[in-house]
Amino acid sequence: MTQSAQIRTLEGRVALVTGAGGGLGRGIALALAEMGAKVVIAARRGVTGEETAALIRAEGGEALALEVDVTVLASVQAAVGAALERFGGLDILVHNATHGASGHPKQLEAFDDQDWDDQVAVDLAGAHHCALAAFEALRGSDAARAVFLCSAFGLHGAALNPAYAAIKGAIRGLTKALAREWGPFGITVNAISPAALTSAAEAFFASNPALYQDYLGKFPLGRIGHERDDVGRAVAGLCGPGMGYVTGQIIQVDGGLYTAV
Repeated sequence: MTQSAQIRTLEGRVALVTGAGGGLGRGIALALAEMGAKVVIAARRGVTGEETAALIRAEGGEALALEVDVTVLASVQAAVGAALERFGGLDILVHNATHGASGHPKQLEAFDDQDWDDQVAVDLAGAHHCALAAFEALRGSDAARAVFLCSAFGLHGAALNPAYAAIKGAIRGLTKALAREWGPFGITVNAISPAALTSAAEAFFASNPALYQDYLGKFPLGRIGHERDDVGRAVAGLCGPGMGYVTGQIIQVDGGLYTAV
């Protein structure tokens, strides 16, 4: 067990993480559990959610896996209800779910209305649904935290990815607005803009080693972040007791990749 795993700053807390069936969501869920939180795994496919829950249980943590469609408010409400029923409360909300097409470059003229709406439904409307569904439960916590996944693309723009840039820019605005709205209830609201080597990125770079070296060279720290150890633990830290006075912030967790923003 690592030293970080022994400092269980989230002991007794309950977290709900969307898009936690793999990738960054899985890394975040594992890190939250490592710090002592009981984690509700909200995944589009139940089997992948169960895989994440099994990893948490194998490390001695508590997890509940649910099949959740964040594009449907009732589905997210049911997940919050399950968290309350199973674990007795909700202290942490992490909206990580992202449409599968969000990371694929595509020029604006190639988008039709359905392409655009599909991404907005998961990434942005999903954030709205999570906020609506979780607010009352978070208001009942004495240390409530909400964290949204953002991107530097939402600040500096993203060539060939206008929908993703627009959505993440909107997430920035939502984060700041909710920080103001929910502050009087003691709920902090922040977002992180991560850079991590997901399994999908690893597969891509394996076929394009020259591109990997070029990308790696852009990181001042000389490495690309890890889903759990870097991004997940940053989220866990942001949800911890020492960060209760931080709200309305967009935090770059990217090894210095976007030092210009």
